[in-house]
Amino acid sequence: MTQRDFIAIGTSSGGVDALQMLVSQLPPGFPAAVAIVLHIGAHPSILPSLLTAAGPLPAAHARDGEAYVPGRIYVAPPDRHLIVDGTRLRLVISAKENFARPAIDPLMRSVAIERGTRAIGVILTGQLDDGAAGLEALRKCGGATIVQDPGDAFAGDMPRHAVPFADHVLRLAAIAPRLVELTQSSSARPRPHAPPMRDGHARLRLEQHAASGPSDALQTLSRFASPSLFTCPECSGALWRISGSRMLRYRCHTGHAYSWASLAHGRADDVERTLMEALRALHERQQMSETLGEHFGRTGELVAQQHEENTARRAAEAAGVLRTILAAS
Repeated sequence: MTQRDFIAIGTSSGGVDALQMLVSQLPPGFPAAVAIVLHIGAHPSILPSLLTAAGPLPAAHARDGEAYVPGRIYVAPPDRHLIVDGTRLRLVISAKENFARPAIDPLMRSVAIERGTRAIGVILTGQLDDGAAGLEALRKCGGATIVQDPGDAFAGDMPRHAVPFADHVLRLAAIAPRLVELTQSSSARPRPHAPPMRDGHARLRLEQHAASGPSDALQTLSRFASPSLFTCPECSGALWRISGSRMLRYRCHTGHAYSWASLAHGRADDVERTLMEALRALHERQQMSETLGEHFGRTGELVAQQHEENTARRAAEAAGVLRTILAAS
Protein backbone atom coordinates (compact mmCIF):
# COMPACT_ATOMS: atom_id res chain seq x y z
CA MET A 1 0.00 0.00 0.00
CA THR A 2 1.19 3.55 -0.69
CA GLN A 3 0.08 7.06 0.11
CA ARG A 4 -0.72 9.51 -2.67
CA ASP A 5 1.22 12.67 -1.82
CA PHE A 6 1.85 14.49 -5.12
CA ILE A 7 -0.79 16.21 -7.25
CA ALA A 8 -0.22 17.56 -10.77
CA ILE A 9 -2.87 19.90 -12.17
CA GLY A 10 -3.11 21.18 -15.74
CA THR A 11 -5.45 23.83 -17.14
CA SER A 12 -5.77 26.56 -19.75
CA SER A 13 -8.70 28.80 -20.77
CA GLY A 14 -10.82 29.60 -17.71
CA GLY A 15 -8.18 28.05 -15.49
CA VAL A 16 -7.55 30.95 -13.12
CA ASP A 17 -11.10 30.92 -11.75
CA ALA A 18 -11.17 27.11 -11.66
CA LEU A 19 -7.88 26.93 -9.74
CA GLN A 20 -8.98 29.56 -7.23
CA MET A 21 -12.14 27.61 -6.49
CA LEU A 22 -10.27 24.31 -6.20
CA VAL A 23 -7.54 25.51 -3.82
CA SER A 24 -10.08 27.34 -1.66
CA GLN A 25 -11.50 23.92 -0.74
CA LEU A 26 -8.20 22.28 0.21
CA PRO A 27 -7.65 22.07 3.98
CA PRO A 28 -4.72 23.45 5.98
CA GLY A 29 -2.02 20.83 6.41
CA PHE A 30 -2.96 19.16 3.13
CA PRO A 31 -0.69 16.07 2.97
CA ALA A 32 0.44 16.45 -0.65
CA ALA A 33 2.54 18.77 -2.78
CA VAL A 34 0.59 20.43 -5.60
CA ALA A 35 2.23 21.34 -8.93
CA ILE A 36 0.24 23.46 -11.39
CA VAL A 37 0.67 24.27 -15.08
CA LEU A 38 -1.51 27.00 -16.55
CA HIS A 39 -0.97 27.93 -20.18
CA ILE A 40 0.49 31.42 -19.82
CA GLY A 41 3.29 31.34 -22.39
CA ALA A 42 5.92 34.00 -21.71
CA HIS A 43 3.44 36.47 -20.20
CA PRO A 44 3.89 37.72 -16.61
CA SER A 45 1.84 35.80 -14.05
CA ILE A 46 0.40 36.68 -10.64
CA LEU A 47 -1.25 33.29 -10.28
CA PRO A 48 0.68 32.31 -7.11
CA SER A 49 -0.54 35.38 -5.22
CA LEU A 50 -4.11 34.74 -6.39
CA LEU A 51 -3.98 31.15 -5.18
CA THR A 52 -2.40 32.10 -1.87
CA ALA A 53 -5.23 34.57 -1.30
CA ALA A 54 -7.87 32.04 -2.34
CA GLY A 55 -7.04 29.24 0.09
CA PRO A 56 -4.99 28.14 3.11
CA LEU A 57 -1.99 26.71 1.22
CA PRO A 58 0.95 28.96 0.27
CA ALA A 59 1.64 29.17 -3.45
CA ALA A 60 4.72 30.35 -5.34
CA HIS A 61 6.38 30.04 -8.71
CA ALA A 62 8.54 26.93 -8.66
CA ARG A 63 12.30 27.46 -8.43
CA ASP A 64 14.72 25.28 -10.34
CA GLY A 65 16.20 22.61 -8.10
CA GLU A 66 14.01 23.20 -5.04
CA ALA A 67 12.75 20.24 -3.03
CA TYR A 68 8.96 19.96 -2.98
CA VAL A 69 7.12 19.40 0.28
CA PRO A 70 3.51 18.60 1.22
CA GLY A 71 1.13 21.45 1.89
CA ARG A 72 2.58 23.82 -0.71
CA ILE A 73 1.52 24.82 -4.23
CA TYR A 74 4.16 25.13 -6.96
CA VAL A 75 3.21 27.03 -10.13
CA ALA A 76 5.07 26.75 -13.43
CA PRO A 77 6.58 30.19 -14.17
CA PRO A 78 6.26 31.92 -17.56
CA ASP A 79 8.02 30.28 -20.52
CA ARG A 80 9.39 27.31 -18.53
CA HIS A 81 8.33 23.69 -18.47
CA LEU A 82 7.92 22.43 -14.91
CA ILE A 83 9.00 18.83 -14.33
CA VAL A 84 9.72 16.57 -11.39
CA ASP A 85 13.20 15.09 -11.06
CA GLY A 86 13.43 12.76 -8.08
CA THR A 87 12.60 14.77 -4.98
CA ARG A 88 13.12 18.14 -6.68
CA LEU A 89 11.45 20.39 -9.22
CA ARG A 90 13.20 21.45 -12.38
CA LEU A 91 12.47 24.33 -14.77
CA VAL A 92 13.30 23.51 -18.38
CA ILE A 93 13.59 25.69 -21.49
CA SER A 94 13.05 22.90 -24.02
CA ALA A 95 10.83 22.91 -27.11
CA LYS A 96 7.14 23.68 -26.80
CA GLU A 97 4.69 20.81 -26.58
CA ASN A 98 1.22 21.26 -28.06
CA PHE A 99 2.33 24.84 -28.87
CA ALA A 100 2.72 25.61 -25.15
CA ARG A 101 5.55 26.36 -22.73
CA PRO A 102 4.83 25.73 -19.95
CA ALA A 103 2.93 22.66 -21.14
CA ILE A 104 1.00 20.12 -19.13
CA ASP A 105 2.24 16.92 -20.75
CA PRO A 106 5.90 17.34 -19.65
CA LEU A 107 4.82 17.77 -16.01
CA MET A 108 2.43 14.81 -16.08
CA ARG A 109 4.99 12.63 -17.86
CA SER A 110 7.70 13.38 -15.30
CA VAL A 111 5.28 12.82 -12.42
CA ALA A 112 4.33 9.45 -13.90
CA ILE A 113 8.02 8.47 -14.04
CA GLU A 114 9.07 9.79 -10.64
CA ARG A 115 5.97 9.46 -8.45
CA GLY A 116 3.91 6.75 -10.13
CA THR A 117 1.41 5.29 -7.68
CA ARG A 118 1.99 8.16 -5.24
CA ALA A 119 0.61 10.71 -7.73
CA ILE A 120 -2.73 12.16 -8.74
CA GLY A 121 -3.21 13.93 -12.06
CA VAL A 122 -5.97 16.49 -12.64
CA ILE A 123 -7.11 18.10 -15.91
CA LEU A 124 -9.34 21.16 -15.71
CA THR A 125 -10.87 23.53 -18.25
CA GLY A 126 -8.92 24.35 -21.41
CA GLN A 127 -8.79 24.28 -25.20
CA LEU A 128 -7.26 21.62 -27.48
CA ASP A 129 -5.72 18.51 -25.88
CA ASP A 130 -2.59 19.26 -23.87
CA GLY A 131 -2.51 17.04 -20.78
CA ALA A 132 -4.39 14.06 -22.18
CA ALA A 133 -1.22 12.18 -23.13
CA GLY A 134 0.32 13.03 -19.78
CA LEU A 135 -2.73 11.73 -17.96
CA GLU A 136 -2.54 8.52 -19.98
CA ALA A 137 1.10 8.11 -18.92
CA LEU A 138 0.27 8.76 -15.28
CA ARG A 139 -2.53 6.22 -15.29
CA LYS A 140 -0.28 3.59 -16.89
CA CYS A 141 2.20 4.09 -14.07
CA GLY A 142 -0.40 3.56 -11.35
CA GLY A 143 -1.39 7.15 -10.61
CA ALA A 144 -4.95 8.23 -9.95
CA THR A 145 -6.54 10.54 -12.51
CA ILE A 146 -9.31 13.13 -12.29
CA VAL A 147 -10.88 15.16 -15.10
CA GLN A 148 -13.32 18.03 -14.78
CA ASP A 149 -16.69 17.22 -16.33
CA PRO A 150 -16.46 18.80 -19.83
CA GLY A 151 -20.01 20.12 -19.45
CA ASP A 152 -18.98 21.89 -16.26
CA ALA A 153 -15.86 23.49 -17.76
CA PHE A 154 -15.47 27.01 -19.16
CA ALA A 155 -13.67 25.36 -22.12
CA GLY A 156 -14.49 21.69 -22.56
CA ASP A 157 -11.84 20.61 -25.11
CA MET A 158 -9.05 19.61 -22.74
CA PRO A 159 -11.32 17.73 -20.35
CA ARG A 160 -13.10 15.99 -23.22
CA HIS A 161 -9.83 14.67 -24.69
CA ALA A 162 -8.66 13.57 -21.23
CA VAL A 163 -11.85 11.74 -20.20
CA PRO A 164 -10.73 8.38 -21.71
CA PHE A 165 -7.85 8.36 -19.20
CA ALA A 166 -9.85 9.44 -16.14
CA ASP A 167 -10.59 7.37 -13.07
CA HIS A 168 -13.01 10.09 -11.96
CA VAL A 169 -14.95 12.64 -14.04
CA LEU A 170 -16.29 15.26 -11.65
CA ARG A 171 -17.77 18.72 -11.53
CA LEU A 172 -15.26 21.30 -10.34
CA ALA A 173 -16.90 21.63 -6.93
CA ALA A 174 -16.38 17.91 -6.27
CA ILE A 175 -12.69 17.70 -7.22
CA ALA A 176 -11.11 19.09 -4.03
CA PRO A 177 -13.12 16.77 -1.74
CA ARG A 178 -12.05 13.81 -3.90
CA LEU A 179 -8.40 14.93 -3.69
CA VAL A 180 -8.69 15.04 0.09
CA GLU A 181 -10.20 11.57 0.06
CA LEU A 182 -7.50 10.15 -2.21
CA THR A 183 -4.63 11.60 -0.19
CA GLN A 184 -6.07 10.28 3.07
CA SER A 185 -6.45 6.70 1.84
CA SER A 186 -3.86 4.19 0.71
CA SER A 187 -3.85 2.47 -2.66
CA ALA A 188 -2.54 -0.87 -3.73
CA ARG A 189 0.92 -0.46 -5.26
CA PRO A 190 1.41 -2.47 -8.49
CA ARG A 191 4.49 -4.69 -8.49
CA PRO A 192 7.35 -2.59 -9.91
CA HIS A 193 8.63 -5.58 -11.92
CA ALA A 194 5.29 -6.16 -13.65
CA PRO A 195 5.96 -6.03 -17.44
CA PRO A 196 3.31 -3.38 -18.35
CA MET A 197 4.57 -0.93 -15.74
CA ARG A 198 8.24 -1.66 -16.43
CA ASP A 199 7.74 -1.15 -20.18
CA GLY A 200 5.71 2.01 -19.56
CA HIS A 201 8.44 3.53 -17.42
CA ALA A 202 11.13 2.70 -19.98
CA ARG A 203 9.14 4.23 -22.83
CA LEU A 204 8.37 7.38 -20.82
CA ARG A 205 12.02 7.84 -19.91
CA LEU A 206 12.95 7.60 -23.59
CA GLU A 207 10.36 10.23 -24.47
CA GLN A 208 11.47 12.47 -21.61
CA HIS A 209 15.01 12.28 -22.95
CA ALA A 210 13.86 13.01 -26.52
CA ALA A 211 11.89 16.03 -25.29
CA SER A 212 15.13 17.82 -24.45
CA GLY A 213 16.24 17.76 -28.11
CA PRO A 214 19.48 15.85 -27.47
CA SER A 215 22.18 15.14 -30.07
CA ASP A 216 21.04 11.50 -30.23
CA ALA A 217 17.37 12.48 -30.70
CA LEU A 218 16.89 10.51 -33.92
CA GLN A 219 18.28 7.32 -32.41
CA THR A 220 16.12 7.84 -29.32
CA LEU A 221 12.97 8.52 -31.35
CA SER A 222 13.50 5.34 -33.36
CA ARG A 223 13.13 3.32 -30.14
CA PHE A 224 9.56 4.43 -29.43
CA ALA A 225 8.29 6.11 -32.62
CA SER A 226 8.25 5.69 -36.40
CA PRO A 227 8.68 8.29 -39.17
CA SER A 228 5.48 9.87 -40.48
CA LEU A 229 4.65 11.85 -43.61
CA PHE A 230 4.02 15.04 -41.60
CA THR A 231 6.28 17.95 -40.73
CA CYS A 232 6.49 19.98 -37.54
CA PRO A 233 4.37 23.17 -37.67
CA GLU A 234 6.99 25.03 -35.64
CA CYS A 235 10.37 23.95 -37.05
CA SER A 236 9.38 22.08 -40.26
CA GLY A 237 11.33 19.00 -39.17
CA ALA A 238 10.03 15.49 -39.82
CA LEU A 239 7.48 14.29 -37.28
CA TRP A 240 7.67 10.81 -35.77
CA ARG A 241 4.49 9.00 -34.74
CA ILE A 242 4.71 7.78 -31.14
CA SER A 243 3.80 4.14 -30.59
CA GLY A 244 2.27 2.52 -27.53
CA SER A 245 -0.29 5.29 -26.93
CA ARG A 246 -4.03 5.22 -27.31
CA MET A 247 -3.76 8.73 -28.75
CA LEU A 248 -2.36 9.79 -32.09
CA ARG A 249 0.79 11.62 -31.01
CA TYR A 250 3.80 13.03 -32.84
CA ARG A 251 7.24 14.37 -31.93
CA CYS A 252 10.11 15.92 -33.90
CA HIS A 253 13.82 15.55 -33.18
CA THR A 254 14.16 19.10 -31.83
CA GLY A 255 11.64 18.29 -29.08
CA HIS A 256 8.33 19.70 -30.29
CA ALA A 257 5.43 17.36 -29.57
CA TYR A 258 1.76 17.27 -30.50
CA SER A 259 -1.33 15.30 -29.67
CA TRP A 260 -3.66 14.96 -32.62
CA ALA A 261 -5.99 17.89 -31.89
CA SER A 262 -3.08 20.29 -31.37
CA LEU A 263 -1.40 19.11 -34.57
CA ALA A 264 -4.63 19.46 -36.55
CA HIS A 265 -5.02 22.99 -35.17
CA GLY A 266 -1.46 23.79 -36.23
CA ARG A 267 -2.07 22.41 -39.72
CA ALA A 268 -5.21 24.56 -40.05
CA ASP A 269 -3.19 27.62 -39.04
CA ASP A 270 -0.56 26.68 -41.64
CA VAL A 271 -3.20 26.53 -44.37
CA GLU A 272 -4.72 29.87 -43.38
CA ARG A 273 -1.31 31.54 -43.14
CA THR A 274 -0.27 30.19 -46.54
CA LEU A 275 -3.53 31.26 -48.16
CA MET A 276 -3.23 34.74 -46.64
CA GLU A 277 0.32 35.06 -47.97
CA ALA A 278 -0.88 33.99 -51.41
CA LEU A 279 -3.76 36.49 -51.24
CA ARG A 280 -1.34 39.27 -50.34
CA ALA A 281 0.91 38.34 -53.27
CA LEU A 282 -2.04 38.31 -55.68
CA HIS A 283 -3.25 41.71 -54.47
CA GLU A 284 0.22 43.15 -54.97
CA ARG A 285 0.51 41.50 -58.40
CA GLN A 286 -2.85 42.97 -59.43
CA GLN A 287 -1.90 46.45 -58.24
CA MET A 288 1.51 46.30 -59.92
CA SER A 289 0.00 45.16 -63.25
CA GLU A 290 -2.66 47.88 -63.08
CA THR A 291 0.05 50.48 -62.48
CA LEU A 292 2.16 49.12 -65.35
CA GLY A 293 -0.89 49.00 -67.65
CA GLU A 294 -1.61 52.66 -66.98
CA HIS A 295 2.04 53.51 -67.60
CA PHE A 296 2.17 51.63 -70.91
CA GLY A 297 -1.14 53.23 -71.94
CA ARG A 298 0.35 56.69 -71.45
CA THR A 299 3.46 55.79 -73.45
CA GLY A 300 1.48 54.20 -76.29
CA GLU A 301 2.81 50.65 -75.78
CA LEU A 302 -0.55 48.99 -76.40
CA VAL A 303 0.61 45.35 -76.51
CA ALA A 304 2.35 45.70 -73.14
CA GLN A 305 -0.68 47.53 -71.75
CA GLN A 306 -3.01 44.70 -72.83
CA HIS A 307 -0.68 42.09 -71.30
CA GLU A 308 -0.62 43.85 -67.91
CA GLU A 309 -4.37 44.41 -67.90
CA ASN A 310 -4.92 40.69 -68.55
CA THR A 311 -2.46 39.82 -65.77
CA ALA A 312 -4.27 42.14 -63.34
CA ARG A 313 -7.61 40.55 -64.25
CA ARG A 314 -6.31 37.00 -63.69
CA ALA A 315 -4.78 38.00 -60.34
CA ALA A 316 -8.09 39.55 -59.24
CA GLU A 317 -9.98 36.38 -60.22
CA ALA A 318 -7.52 34.13 -58.36
CA ALA A 319 -7.73 36.38 -55.28
CA GLY A 320 -11.51 36.03 -55.37
CA VAL A 321 -11.18 32.23 -55.32
CA LEU A 322 -8.81 32.41 -52.32
CA ARG A 323 -11.18 34.70 -50.42
CA THR A 324 -13.98 32.16 -50.99
CA ILE A 325 -11.75 29.34 -49.66
CA LEU A 326 -10.75 31.38 -46.61
CA ALA A 327 -14.38 32.24 -45.84
CA ALA A 328 -15.32 28.54 -45.98
CA SER A 329 -12.44 27.30 -43.85
